[in-house]
Amino acid sequence: MEKRAVLAIALSVLILLGWLWLFPPPKPEPQTAAPPASATADEPPPPESPAVSPDAVPAPAAQAEAPLAADAPEETRVEHDRMAVVLTNRGGRVRSWTLRDYRDSAGKPLELVPAFGVREDLLPAAVDLDDEALAARINSALFRIERETIGDAPGGGERIVLRWADGQGLSVRKELTFRRGDWLVDIRLDVTDRGRRLPARLAWGPGFEALDPKVGSSQIHYTGQVVIDQGGSVTRTRRVKETTVARETGRLRWAGLDEQFFAALILPAGGRGDVVVRPLAIAPEPPPDAAPDASKPKPVPQMLVAVGIPPEGARLFVGPKKYTLLRDLGQDLDAVVWFSSYSLIYWLAKYLFLALLWIHESVVSNYGLAIILATVVLRLLFFPLNQYSMVQMRKMQTQMQRIQPKINAIKAKYKKMKDAKDRGKMNEEMMALYRKEGVNPMGGMSGCLPMLLQLPILIAFYNVLTVAVELRAAPFFGWIGDLTLKDPLYVTPLLMGATMFIQQKMTTTKGGDPLQQRMMMMMPAVFTVMFLNLPSGLTLYWFVNNVLGIGQQWLVNRHIGRIETAGAA
Repeated sequence: MEKRAVLAIALSVLILLGWLWLFPPPKPEPQTAAPPASATADEPPPPESPAVSPDAVPAPAAQAEAPLAADAPEETRVEHDRMAVVLTNRGGRVRSWTLRDYRDSAGKPLELVPAFGVREDLLPAAVDLDDEALAARINSALFRIERETIGDAPGGGERIVLRWADGQGLSVRKELTFRRGDWLVDIRLDVTDRGRRLPARLAWGPGFEALDPKVGSSQIHYTGQVVIDQGGSVTRTRRVKETTVARETGRLRWAGLDEQFFAALILPAGGRGDVVVRPLAIAPEPPPDAAPDASKPKPVPQMLVAVGIPPEGARLFVGPKKYTLLRDLGQDLDAVVWFSSYSLIYWLAKYLFLALLWIHESVVSNYGLAIILATVVLRLLFFPLNQYSMVQMRKMQTQMQRIQPKINAIKAKYKKMKDAKDRGKMNEEMMALYRKEGVNPMGGMSGCLPMLLQLPILIAFYNVLTVAVELRAAPFFGWIGDLTLKDPLYVTPLLMGATMFIQQKMTTTKGGDPLQQRMMMMMPAVFTVMFLNLPSGLTLYWFVNNVLGIGQQWLVNRHIGRIETAGAA
């Protein structure tokens, strides 16, 4: 063991001597430069610092941005050829969004920020985060506003940048770019905490409604509905009881809020955005002249939609649900026009609307006249079916009138008999009479077929008039200034009821079933009451349809009269 240790030491010494012989150390060069004046002869020069590669230097820690905030609340107004937008630096939100090409009943540009938007904490375009306390802090901060012109070309416009930083590592940058001639606004949102980008969302709401001092909540249909397009599948939500979250799937085309004629939609780049829907109960502000002891208004349920903004940004649409406009913008934005949730009514309403649009653009420039022409065309299309049904119904009524005395005799025979067996015998005798006389008691049902076929068209007309912004504020003539609202003088509903009554009188014959005749005479009254508050354009359609039906019924009655006269001769 000791021999091995001695041998190992000897080999090590030999290897070390060989290394020094092969690779001798360099000789020190003679010193040519004098030492600095501050150095003394007895003090050695300082050692040289070793060379270090740049890649080996550690990166400096992310430094917090200096505090950045405005000194006082302020607003900035963006004048656009499509819209006028007012931004407040309190949270970098939208205080007002008006449309230049659309007016309310008072003739002012239409406002799309709800009335409770006077409250700073309820303005749209707020920052939404998973950390609600941090989001509330950001939305109450005073942002610094910067404006930048982006060119005079047709695609030019203006960029608004809102920035804020707390000086402790938290910074927010919100950017809105408005381009002339474009309904879409480019959005960028970056929330950074000590160099780390937080997943932030842009919120719109709570609620969404086109404000009109005259129409207000009396408008037919809906306001503040959540609408989401996930890969072509559109979902609509009227109310939610608790916060719902749709995680990012890469298939989100757009999401937002809409109402009868207008919408606010956010389109994240690449479909990379999650969606959060939050329910809120908003208490309306009491009127200025309210008594001090008056009861407070009840909270109104509203919804807020927040869409995740990826690093690439997003686009924002706040404007009319004009079908051709949205179709040209792409991303299937035209699907936000809610013709119906049922396939049959949806396709009927959609193509009926496109037909009205074509008539308005190519034939007449009045949507009331376009409705009249469309009604005439529909009546011509259904003329053969209506003619057959009317003739069959009139023949059945004539046959029933002929055998009515025999039917009355059978009923009188069993009038005092209440037993089920006896009632069965009465029905058997009546059926035997029908067979003997060659009368089909159910033949009159064919007369109801045209009415049943027209009901889907009636519903489609109603849907078109309640969702097509092209018909909003479209006048007919005289007192009818908006075909989507009710007739203020109730003239067209009364005319519609009168023509329906005349048509019913023409279809009934003397000697028929009294109960059936009373039921038929009640329909005009029921329809008149029902149409009083429906859109005047819908009432106009039904009135014209009745007038054309009266003309066709006159032809049927004349035809049947000739047949009966020839048979009697």
